[in-house]
Amino acid sequence: MSYSEKDGQVIPELPVGCGYQGYEFGASYPDSICCGGKLYDADNCDNAGNLYDPGEDVPCPMCRHEDAVKYWYERNRLSGAKVRDAMKAAVFLVDDIRRNRKNGTEPWKTRTA
Repeated sequence: MSYSEKDGQVIPELPVGCGYQGYEFGASYPDSICCGGKLYDADNCDNAGNLYDPGEDVPCPMCRHEDAVKYWYERNRLSGAKVRDAMKAAVFLVDDIRRNRKNGTEPWKTRTA
């Protein structure tokens, strides 16, 4: 990890991500951002905009497709879904996210006022 200094403080620099933004942290607007294949909560930062480490490894669905499917499968299972249903929902979610980004049909781009 590299570091930078600002106002006498050493701040770790996050790895460059793929540009993905999504809704993984519960907001009604894009609240997640990819940094090195790991999603960070864009709202979880200091006053200077430095993102805090989320602690949990939420894989980026664009950079880490298989890891993202596994992550959402496990989340679905913890919520009580049956094995087959949990996997089906996880694959659908991750593939839908990837399809929307590829086609430019992200939800925040298609909403009307």
